[in-house]
Amino acid sequence: MRSVFQALAPALVASFIWAACSRPQPAGPTAAEPPSAPSPKVESAPVPPFHRNINPGQPLPQVLPADVFRDTPAIAEVYRAARRIPVVLAQQPCYCHCDRMGHGSLLDCFATDHGAG
Repeated sequence: MRSVFQALAPALVASFIWAACSRPQPAGPTAAEPPSAPSPKVESAPVPPFHRNINPGQPLPQVLPADVFRDTPAIAEVYRAARRIPVVLAQQPCYCHCDRMGHGSLLDCFATDHGAG
């Protein structure tokens, strides 16, 4: 059972991070269906905060230890992965708009239990 989980963990981590970072994209015309009329201009939502550049030695929020989530192995594995890639997560916006709570990037979600769900 453990080896199955270990085999699926990278896909689970990628799916979680993708879900946390994605937002619906407007549907466009298909190749078989040309647009009939110009669509009205749609205001796009601003991109939530993130760090464009991380300087060497720049302090970053610490990801919660995976042991906090020992009762939910899948979430614990996501937090283990987040601990390995803090610079990557710091450069990603979080589309759940937790910037309203003071978060500056997706990494801040994993510094609390917010990234768990």
